[in-house]
Amino acid sequence: MLERLWRRWYWALLLIIMLAGCQVMGEPGIFSVSAASVSATATATPTPTRTPTTTPTPTPWICPESRGHTVASDFSSTAMYGEKINYLVHLPPCYEYYAERAYPVLYLFHGWPMNEQHWADLGLFDIADTWIVQKLVGPFIIVLPGVENPDGLYVNSSGGAQSFEGMVVTELLPRVDGMYRTIREPWARAVGGISRGGVWSLEIGLRNPELFRIVGGHSPALSLNRPYPAYDPYNLGRSGAPGQRIYLTAGDADWARGGAITLRDFLLESGADVTYQLHTGGHVDELWTLGLPDFVTYYTATWPQEAELLPLWIELREREDLHPGVTRP
Repeated sequence: MLERLWRRWYWALLLIIMLAGCQVMGEPGIFSVSAASVSATATATPTPTRTPTTTPTPTPWICPESRGHTVASDFSSTAMYGEKINYLVHLPPCYEYYAERAYPVLYLFHGWPMNEQHWADLGLFDIADTWIVQKLVGPFIIVLPGVENPDGLYVNSSGGAQSFEGMVVTELLPRVDGMYRTIREPWARAVGGISRGGVWSLEIGLRNPELFRIVGGHSPALSLNRPYPAYDPYNLGRSGAPGQRIYLTAGDADWARGGAITLRDFLLESGADVTYQLHTGGHVDELWTLGLPDFVTYYTATWPQEAELLPLWIELREREDLHPGVTRP
């Protein structure tokens, strides 16, 4: 009897255990698995690491040249009744090496009875090239026109269209801008001159502020000048020079010193931005050679001081030229 009862309990207990096993081993998905348990056991797929980026820096201006290149050219001037105009264009070191850049231009006029070589003979090209390579100044172009005028000191100096002024404004500037990568804007043009050339540079610069923002006269021969009133630098100085920088120099034993001081005073009274410098010497080449470092420093002071800062030529070449009514060569 007890044995039979024990067997019944035994089979009942076995049935219960079997049913419980079916519940545990049933269809998958009945029991939920926590995210924590997955992250603790799963192997994650590696995520590529992004390399940090930095803002690129401009490529340094590395110039393999120590000297610039001088080009001698000429043309027949209609403004000066067919006179042959010789002129030099001095391109800075690496002008061709950095062909994507445009450059400021310094126009300088010689004294009488010199020619277009005058400034070069004083040593201008040497100091310009050296300072550019040493990065003391930014690269710029130099233009030296020559007018010999053997018949007199101020032949073709009356001003206006049929004169030295007309030749510079309507012929030389468009020619240079058409042949070289220049910045064709007034802030990037300077004009200066020695003695008679200083009178011309003052007259042309003060009369044409839309072309030149920097105007210089070095020992300008103003006391020998007999211009028409409209072309007289003294009268132009009295009228002021808005937006321009004016630079006057002379020697302490220079007969042109008085004229430079008089013009300086007229300019100051009119509120112009004028700088006057006195050097040691007379009205001779040694005076202007001595002044070359100051001249180059002044003319280039407001221009880009590094080649990397020069404007790109491709961005400038489509702009309208600032020569009213002038046709390019």
